[in-house]
Amino acid sequence: MARVTNAAVAVRVARLLEEEITSSGGKPGDFIGRRQELAARFSVAPATLGEAIQLLRSRGVVDAKPGPGGGIFVADRSPFMRLSDQLLSLREGQATVADCLRVLDALDAPVLHDAVDFATEADVEDVRLLAERLEASWGTPRSAAANWALHARIAQITPNELLRSLYTNLVDYIIEEELEGATAPTTAERLRTHLDFAAAIVSHDHDLATSALERHRGSSMAAVLP
Repeated sequence: MARVTNAAVAVRVARLLEEEITSSGGKPGDFIGRRQELAARFSVAPATLGEAIQLLRSRGVVDAKPGPGGGIFVADRSPFMRLSDQLLSLREGQATVADCLRVLDALDAPVLHDAVDFATEADVEDVRLLAERLEASWGTPRSAAANWALHARIAQITPNELLRSLYTNLVDYIIEEELEGATAPTTAERLRTHLDFAAAIVSHDHDLATSALERHRGSSMAAVLP
């Protein structure tokens, strides 16, 4: 029986919310709901709903406002962010995970080098923690989700809105399509490559980033997951 991870459920909830906003013609500032109400409506845990909201916030789809009168609202989306609408249609087309991996392979270099250049202290701390989580879970069923979480967090650092939106949407798609019952490769070399991605960001080291990218390039096409 296929295993449905929390990450995959969060991606599905994010997709459903985004489809609702698009189909209803939601305008910037329109109220979507409060977190408790949305968690109940989608029958998910608050933490899973929180992951879905974070995915949508990172793509500029929604805003989250705390306190009285707060909740989740439609964000003022830029033209670049509307690309996510087109990427959502992949689920109804003929795009395969292999297609997505080929595109991600091409985007890895600008994403990683941007992260090396622009990572803040908060970004560095997040990447460090995600790398530790990946190392701790390597070789277990949790490693696939941890691996993709690291990739997505690195992509969120780039100031290039178009690059960020393309990359994170493709990662979301692969999570939904492949994490169910899939396992990540467990070689020590593969783990070292991903840990070097993180180390390059932490130390702002472009040479290490280039070395890690050379080891990583093409290998995602030889495996189910990067």
